Amino acid sequence: MRQLKEDTVKMNQIEFKPTQFGPVCVYQNTLYRWLTLAQNTNEDVVIQGVMNLKHNEQVLVPINQCMFLFLLSLKTTNLNILNLGLGTAGFERVMYYLNDCTAYIDSISTFNTVEINPTINTIAKQHFNLPSHHNVYIQSAEHYIKQCTNTFDVIAIDIFSGEHHQPFLTCNDFWQNITRCSAKHSQILVNLNPHTGQELQALLVLLRQHFNCIAIIEFNEYKNIVVILSQQTLIHINVEEIQNSPVFKQMAPLLYKEINSIYHIE
Repeated sequence: MRQLKEDTVKMNQIEFKPTQFGPVCVYQNTLYRWLTLAQNTNEDVVIQGVMNLKHNEQVLVPINQCMFLFLLSLKTTNLNILNLGLGTAGFERVMYYLNDCTAYIDSISTFNTVEINPTINTIAKQHFNLPSHHNVYIQSAEHYIKQCTNTFDVIAIDIFSGEHHQPFLTCNDFWQNITRCSAKHSQILVNLNPHTGQELQALLVLLRQHFNCIAIIEFNEYKNIVVILSQQTLIHINVEEIQNSPVFKQMAPLLYKEINSIYHIE
């Protein structure tokens, strides 16, 4: 995806939207369409999400591929799914594809997405094939979770502004509310970019207060990590299982090579 940073130039821009949260830009070349949030010109380009124009169902980045690791163990019938952070609707496209076009998911009972920026929702429908019938709640993830009364099997959390997390991800109340919205078998998958070891350590100490089991995935070429949380063991999430999984052989056949290490806290 490094090439896309070089292609993030005015001639490839197909959409520019000023919003209360800052400008949102969509770019496209012959193969891909991608989303950025405008930033200072002296900063590195941060791509928020990418879609393959010919194969919309593909997951292109290893970090995003790992957000589907719940498929290694969770039930696939009557899934209740919550996605915090819409972006380019990659999570939604893949889930609907797996449900409608493969045998890997039998049925989805509830599928909600929370996105604070209404323009992102509009752009996801116009440019990134988000189905018009999909449930998108336009509000902050923190507020949604605080008022949530449902229980979800899967909660995906991918909330960034550029390279920065939302501050509530380090708040005890947020994670306490997450546990209230999840069951014993549920898995919570979080895309994180801790800037220091101390920051990561403090977050893990906080998460350990709410979850019995934690898996931490590091990548070869990305600074981000994916953290998976559950009350039940996650020891099955390992490189060998990913390599041999039928669903990952189809949707992310090289993911196991992109992973540097997987750590477990149980």
